[in-house]
Amino acid sequence: MESRYTEAVLDPVRNICLALPEAVEHIDGFGHNTFKINGKSFVISGESEKGFSLSFKSNRETQELLLQKEKYFTVGFPFKIRIGKTGMN
Repeated sequence: MESRYTEAVLDPVRNICLALPEAVEHIDGFGHNTFKINGKSFVISGESEKGFSLSFKSNRETQELLLQKEKYFTVGFPFKIRIGKTGMN
């Protein structure tokens, strides 16, 4: 169940994502709202005991700019994939 805070943050994100041509929203097996175009995820939201978070794909230049801000960090996955992510507590 999503908190009111999550709903308040997710609603504008949803509106922006779904305004893109061919964008769809999908709830993945972990219960994350995932926004995709042509089957490829570009924004994933999640909520845990640590709070609400957004993961989104970005190019390396944008990622480096975001990482200079306090709430952004990288998440490592196998095969050295890096995704920009923000926690919103």
